Amino acid sequence: MSDLFEINGASLDLAFENLKIAESPIEQQLHAMLQEMWARYEPYADPDFRQGFARDVDGRFWEMYLGCTLLEAGRTLLPVVDRQREGGQPDLCVLEGDRRIWIEAICPDEGAPGPDQIVRPVAINEGGGLVAAPIRQAQLRISSAFWTKAQKIVRYIEQGMIAPDDTRIIAISASRFGVYVAEQPLPLIMTTLFPIGDAFITIDRDTGDVLEEGFHAAPLIYRERNPIPRTAFLDERFADISGVIWSRVGLGNLSRQVRPITYVHNPLAQIPLPTNWGVWDREFVTTRKGEGWEASDILASAAAAEAS
Repeated sequence: MSDLFEINGASLDLAFENLKIAESPIEQQLHAMLQEMWARYEPYADPDFRQGFARDVDGRFWEMYLGCTLLEAGRTLLPVVDRQREGGQPDLCVLEGDRRIWIEAICPDEGAPGPDQIVRPVAINEGGGLVAAPIRQAQLRISSAFWTKAQKIVRYIEQGMIAPDDTRIIAISASRFGVYVAEQPLPLIMTTLFPIGDAFITIDRDTGDVLEEGFHAAPLIYRERNPIPRTAFLDERFADISGVIWSRVGLGNLSRQVRPITYVHNPLAQIPLPTNWGVWDREFVTTRKGEGWEASDILASAAAAEAS
């Protein structure tokens, strides 16, 4: 096994440099954990993975974390020795019988300076105060990441690198800004891919009974110029995408109870992934209901049924 941290040069990620030196106990623990993960993942990683990790810890960690999670779940990954050498391929490939499940991973950053950037709050003891969570900005970053990878998958299909019957998944990590977005009542990926707005509840003034609850319709993510539709998974143009893996897991918080791995099925997918695939913590399936659509977390529904 090669050493994940045996990389030198210019423009190294500060997080990489700190983890490499590992002066504090927590850095030492993370250093050891990452070396153990690398020992499992190296046979499946691209040759330039270590160089990429040294310059983008969060992005490459997400890829390696997914790979290790799939291996721990008993899935078989395509080894690097069997991967195409020229032209590139998606980051991960799961072998399942005669078919392949391709996964293209991305970890978007906070964005360029401006009104749509995710800005970290200033601590109260440094002059800051209460500010609204940057939900709109996070949705814009996620939407941009989805678009980027969706176009890349289309190119892979056109070039024949992904076969017509292969499953195609985009894996989006919000680890860089996960502390600013919540998982409840819905993970942010759901309100980015579907026209789901703020939650509401209607209460009878006299009795206190709940009369109605749900979500406002919100077809657009607003910005100063050219609002972005949040209807990707209700749009046939994205039928090439089977679904999206979503999580806020990162080196700063690895708890899947706090930051679960979620899979969102594309209801219009040409090549869908089977439900209850056995890897995710949450799994959203969206189906037609009358003139609209209804989404549910089928894993939560199953757990509730067992509990009752």
